[in-house]
Amino acid sequence: MLVEILEDHGVKVKLNSKVASFTDQKDSLLVTTIHDQNEEVDVAIVSKGFIPVTNLLEGQVKMSRNGAILTNEYGQTSDPDIYAAGDARTVHYNPMDTDSYIPLATNAIRQGKLVGINIFGNRWPEIGSQGTSGLQLFGYTLATTGLTYQRALDAGLKVKYISYEDNYRPEFMPTTEKINSIIVYEQDSLKVLGAQFFSEHNVSQLANTMSLAIQNQNTLKDLAFVDMLFQPYYDRPFNFINLVAQAGLQQEGLI
Repeated sequence: MLVEILEDHGVKVKLNSKVASFTDQKDSLLVTTIHDQNEEVDVAIVSKGFIPVTNLLEGQVKMSRNGAILTNEYGQTSDPDIYAAGDARTVHYNPMDTDSYIPLATNAIRQGKLVGINIFGNRWPEIGSQGTSGLQLFGYTLATTGLTYQRALDAGLKVKYISYEDNYRPEFMPTTEKINSIIVYEQDSLKVLGAQFFSEHNVSQLANTMSLAIQNQNTLKDLAFVDMLFQPYYDRPFNFINLVAQAGLQQEGLI
């Protein structure tokens, strides 16, 4: 769906095309792939991802393979006199119950606040992260939290997913919009591990709600009938999250 929207707005998308070289030309830049395909462009932007800048503490505290500082639940490093917060360190990733490097401003500001408290005595443990984020693209909102289905499979987890589409509010309202969603859940326990939402309607807060559900280890059964407000301006008698979870339970033959 994202590719279609990009192409509808004049963006040429080339997936799985590894770049072999950049060549300066008189008025442009020639980008060549390993399959000898050429594209003339005005400028090329290379996005290499994030690498923590932790040289200051190299050899002094424990770090992950990519150089991110490892801490305990209070932000304390392997040296008890040193605390770390922000993009220099890992965070506990709740959907997989493991420490991961997830450089997000939300993680950094929470860690900084808690470290400021805990340097006076470890009083307030962190509760981890779901890696929740969102994107606005040509009038559409994409919001995500926790694991995608493919990432869960790559991690060797036994998972399933439910894909669901419906209007966010009743059809008798003057307007409404479709929401496309996926909820990833543990096969045996039905525990929610991830969710993604996509719509012209602002679905960013759905990801926040699902982040809390993952944090609290809620299941599809919990979400299917959890109390949500109803007002036809905002949603249906069953909120959209109720409906997605109910669809998942139907898929499992439970309702």
